Amino acid sequence: MISDDIDHFELMGLPQSFEIDSEKLEDLYQNLSLEMHPDFYGTSTKEKKILSEKSSVMLNAAYSTLREPVSRARYLMSILTRGVSLKKDDLPEDFLQEMFSLQESLDEMLESCDQSALCKMNEDLLKRSNLIQSNFASLFKKLETSPENTETLQQLQKHLNTERYLRRLLDRINSK
Repeated sequence: MISDDIDHFELMGLPQSFEIDSEKLEDLYQNLSLEMHPDFYGTSTKEKKILSEKSSVMLNAAYSTLREPVSRARYLMSILTRGVSLKKDDLPEDFLQEMFSLQESLDEMLESCDQSALCKMNEDLLKRSNLIQSNFASLFKKLETSPENTETLQQLQKHLNTERYLRRLLDRINSK
């Protein structure tokens, strides 16, 4: 069964790296799910049943975190920045002002039900989000050779913060 202090990568049998093989992750998840699923421990002792349930919860959390690039990046950053002092709220210059303006525009589009404008904003925000995400791999690659490079860690933090703001706007558009 699984120890409480194991990280998601270790649990899945993967190296701590941003770039992972999605098919391998899926296969590992399916195999481990079958091995740990509580239904297979129906006749076991109460302790084994509890361990199986706990292991399944941890496995599901690991899988759901690692399968999505942004959540994987956030998780990996939480590991890499332990004991490192970063500006956690760092954003590009003038970004907040732009976000306020986009929020106001979005409010108006939602109020007027302007589907064409909403589609255009959604498309533009998705492009920006995808561009930010496309930088993750190269930045994490830099950290493999220089893990304590605070400049690269700060760049990643800024990208993750920016992506989070864009995601909030996208979520608002797509929830209507």
